[in-house]
Amino acid sequence: MQRPILSATMALLLALGSARALATEPPPGVRVPAWRELGAQQQQDLAPFAERWDRMPAWRRVQILERYQHWSRLPPERQAQVRAGERNFRQMSPAQRERMRSAFRALRALPPGEQQRLRVIWRDMSPQQRRDWLGRGGPGVAQP
Repeated sequence: MQRPILSATMALLLALGSARALATEPPPGVRVPAWRELGAQQQQDLAPFAERWDRMPAWRRVQILERYQHWSRLPPERQAQVRAGERNFRQMSPAQRERMRSAFRALRALPPGEQQRLRVIWRDMSPQQRRDWLGRGGPGVAQP
């Protein structure tokens, strides 16, 4: 039970460091490519979006392309860690997933300095200390 929560929380904590505010429109002067304008590799990697790409709002396509760019720069080991965290999250019970979402919302509500402080604490903890913290509610909910 604790292992999936640990992996998913770790992935969420790491993602928190690169989370960006969602814009409703792309920045002025930014042209969002149509599906046919994407490169062959981009089309292959973004294939799940193919049928609806051209109907998506521009801000959503920009968001997807930014995340794709970030993902493609990650080392293969980090991509594997993220995929493992996603698998663990899908394997959680609905109650566990809701606890995870609640902890993540609490983390996002904290000021950036506090988020950074909690990431440092998390990185310095042993796996057992992380499990104990998660058992009490996790970062943003319970004190370490």
